[in-house]
Amino acid sequence: MPAKISIKELMNMPIEDLLREVKEQSSLSAKLRLSVKMNKEKDSAKYKKEKKQLARMKTILNEKKQKNQKSQKNQKSSSSKTSASSDSSVSPKNTSPKSS
Repeated sequence: MPAKISIKELMNMPIEDLLREVKEQSSLSAKLRLSVKMNKEKDSAKYKKEKKQLARMKTILNEKKQKNQKSQKNQKSSSSKTSASSDSSVSPKNTSPKSS
């Protein structure tokens, strides 16, 4: 069983490592669930703790993914703004009403 990783450590991990840890935790949680159901594991609280740790890991992973997506959107919008500002150098059409 892997040692419990603190939240600070999880937040500082790269996404790839975090994905690997989530997979490991998920398989551990599944094994414990089966053990409890088959009465091999008598400590059902252990399963609950591991399940909560998995939920924490998934939450942090989703937060990191959302931050990553936002930063990519911001980079795209800033690059499109610079190209739009170069297009604004074209003079606008005269929109004043015609005098008869």
